[in-house]
Amino acid sequence: FVKRVPSQLFAIQHRGGKGIVGMVTREDDAVRLLTVADTHDHLLFFTNKGKAFHLKCYEVPETGSRATKGTSVINLFPIAENERVMDIVSVTEYKPDVFLLMATNRGEIKKSSLDHFAKVRRNGLIAMDVEDGDDLVAARLAKNEDEIILVTEKGQSIRFTVSSLPARSRTAGGVRGVRLFEGDRLMSMDVADPEGFVLIVSVNGYGKLTPVPQYRSQRRSGRGVMTFQITTKTGDVAAARVVSLTQQVMIISSEGIIIRTPVKEK
Repeated sequence: FVKRVPSQLFAIQHRGGKGIVGMVTREDDAVRLLTVADTHDHLLFFTNKGKAFHLKCYEVPETGSRATKGTSVINLFPIAENERVMDIVSVTEYKPDVFLLMATNRGEIKKSSLDHFAKVRRNGLIAMDVEDGDDLVAARLAKNEDEIILVTEKGQSIRFTVSSLPARSRTAGGVRGVRLFEGDRLMSMDVADPEGFVLIVSVNGYGKLTPVPQYRSQRRSGRGVMTFQITTKTGDVAAARVVSLTQQVMIISSEGIIIRTPVKEK
C-alpha cells in the first residue's frame, strides 16, 4: 500500500518519544518506506526482483489524515504477485551526469545512467538483473565524484568511491560491493557526504550517530569495518542513512508509528 500525506501533519517530537500513527497496517503487512518529495517530482519504485515503475508524485492519492491505510500499488502500476516494493527514489530532473545505484541483499551493487530511466513504460522496465535467491534492497542517486557507504544487518560497513563502479547497461546485473560474512545481508546504501553523519537504527529502536570521516575509504568488495555492535538488547541493524546535524529525521515502525525529531537535539 502507498499513500501521500502532507509532512506538516507530523509534529516535531523529542528523541525517545512514542510517536504518532502515520499509517494503518494489516496484520500481515508492515510499513517499509518513507520518502519526502515535492508534488511534481518523479517517483521511481524499485521491486525486489529488480524492476522499476514510474509515477508522478501527484498521481499517488493524497489523504488528509495520517491514520489511513492508503492505496494498493496494484491500482497504480501492475506489480507482479511475487514482487514487493523495496525502495523509492524521488527525481526532480534527469541529469546526464547523475547515476542510479542499486544494491542487493547479497552485497551486489550496480551503477547505471539515470538517463536510462527517463521514460518508463506503465508496465515497468528491468532496472537490474537480480539473481535467483537475491533481492534488490536499496536504490540511490549519485555522481561519479561521490562516495557511498553500505551497511549490513550485522553491523558491518564499507565506504568506497562511485567512480570505482563500472557503468552498466539497464538490464545488466551488478558487481560485488561488500563481501559478507556468513548469515549476514546488506540492509542499507547511501551517499557518504564527507560532512555528514551515519545514523544507524536497530530493530529494537536504538540509534547511533557517527561522523562519515570516521569510516575510511576502501576498495569495494572488501569486508569493511564494524559500525554497530549487535546485542540482544539492540537487535540487528534495521536501517542506516547519512544525515546532517541541521536535518530532521522521520522514523517509522512496522506498525506504522512515526516519530519526527531533530538529528541534533538542543
